[in-house]
Amino acid sequence: MRSLKIRIKTDFATTPHTRELDKPNEDRLVCDEERGIFIVLDGVTRVHKEYEKAPFESAARDVGDIFIKEVYAYICEHISDPEPKEILMCAVDRANALIRDYRSKRSKEEWGFYPSTLGIISILRDGRLYYLCVGDSIGVLLREDSKILFGREFVLEAVDLLDVSKKERYDLYCNHPDNHLSYTVFNGDEVVMRGVQYSFIDLYEGDTLFLATDGIGSYLKYEKSDDLKEQSAEEIISRSGEYDRPPYANYADDKTLIKITF
Repeated sequence: MRSLKIRIKTDFATTPHTRELDKPNEDRLVCDEERGIFIVLDGVTRVHKEYEKAPFESAARDVGDIFIKEVYAYICEHISDPEPKEILMCAVDRANALIRDYRSKRSKEEWGFYPSTLGIISILRDGRLYYLCVGDSIGVLLREDSKILFGREFVLEAVDLLDVSKKERYDLYCNHPDNHLSYTVFNGDEVVMRGVQYSFIDLYEGDTLFLATDGIGSYLKYEKSDDLKEQSAEEIISRSGEYDRPPYANYADDKTLIKITF
């Protein structure tokens, strides 16, 4: 039986580590131990014509700021409401609408691919983590000898194997909920809420939980659990560079991590 008065210790870190070294960190996070609010976001600015580079100065940073400010404010205001799922869903729906307002200042043709953000938005209450997830951010739970992965949309494993260009990938599979290979990002599309995944995890004394953007996903997957438990968030981010090359990755990305020890 889970403890309703479980004590936690939190640690977090974030750093820009991108292909374009002059581009700012497009990740965002909230680590509010007192209220039990934990959020990691990964900004996505892509596509102009070939869907490779951002056409404007880090629009994903702006979208991330808009999104996380609204989500955090709404959750704080409603943190005592009885239904965590309703709190989370209303928060991201409101924030997604603000992104829609932001993107309206330019045409779809100008944007190419709408600036967006994705990630894990969660509330910890009475020993249970309630969370929403979209995209390729990752959660990892270490419990005794087990490592449990959650959060990342599993369909992305299949999409990653497709022989398609980045433009085709975004046009065909991003926010197309009627396509069985669709994955989701918060970019202002009204259909986004159909792709938001909700779940919860019961947590126990001795557990260690990580919420992270995909820039350190491989390190969390493959590093030994005992080592991850001992390393600080800063150390994990620093050491994750070992996986920023083939066969794990072809480039380095922004890196953001929240570590919660129970």
